[in-house]
Amino acid sequence: MASISPGDAMHFVRQEILEPADGSAGYLRDRSVVYARRGAGSAAAAAIYAGRAALEYQPVYATGEEVNLAFYEARLILHDDFGRRIPRAAYAEAAVEGELGRDINTVALKMGIATLAARPDLRLKVPMSARALADSRWRYALEEGLAVSPYLGERLILEIDEPSAMALHDAVRRFMTEMQCQGVAFSLGCFGSGQTNFQTLRRFHFDLASLDPDFVREIGIEADNQVVVGALVSVAQQFDMFTVAPGVSTPEEASCLMGLGVDCMTGRFFGPPLARL
Repeated sequence: MASISPGDAMHFVRQEILEPADGSAGYLRDRSVVYARRGAGSAAAAAIYAGRAALEYQPVYATGEEVNLAFYEARLILHDDFGRRIPRAAYAEAAVEGELGRDINTVALKMGIATLAARPDLRLKVPMSARALADSRWRYALEEGLAVSPYLGERLILEIDEPSAMALHDAVRRFMTEMQCQGVAFSLGCFGSGQTNFQTLRRFHFDLASLDPDFVREIGIEADNQVVVGALVSVAQQFDMFTVAPGVSTPEEASCLMGLGVDCMTGRFFGPPLARL
């Protein structure tokens, strides 16, 4: 992919989109209310059981002297029996605890590893929960996937949200040490979303830190967000973590984030999620 200069980044338009993942078959935001009334957790569980799950891929760009594709973020999407997308917001709460969350983690990991096996030119970030460490199915899927190729792990990035990582920090730290020996990288998701325990954080060795999206939204005009992001970037640099800004949607947001020293960005400004690669 051709690179562009930082000056051109504000006018960047992705030319390689094959198929937007949010096409006309997708739901409107307010459909999540309808699903909540009908039991979105049950609908999501049924979708997984019936194999109506897929990944969408959000491109993430490194924004240094040149803007280049760095990796993709994998996001699991579920469809009902009519082929329509079930909004994540409708079943997110049900997925926090119980079998549904474990199923989502396992299916997303299996599909992510399959993508890496089919596309040796890609790096892919797959979300996980710290609770997945106690799930034998998830661990088996990971071990089996890494055994496919001795180099597959070097292209896999696992993201654990900050609250989840801090809650089970000892187990997460041991797991990271084990997996990093096989080349797997780790991202700290929702960085800054909670009360970060810096004494605990310094014992980790995260490769990336993805900022809380709330701090990115309208950062070009929100002075408070600029202060917070600047502080988080400094902390990340102190711990040798690259920073990722999710949900960038305007040139003003991208320009401000570049000025604050953010290493990577993703969001609508850089192109929509892709249903296929």
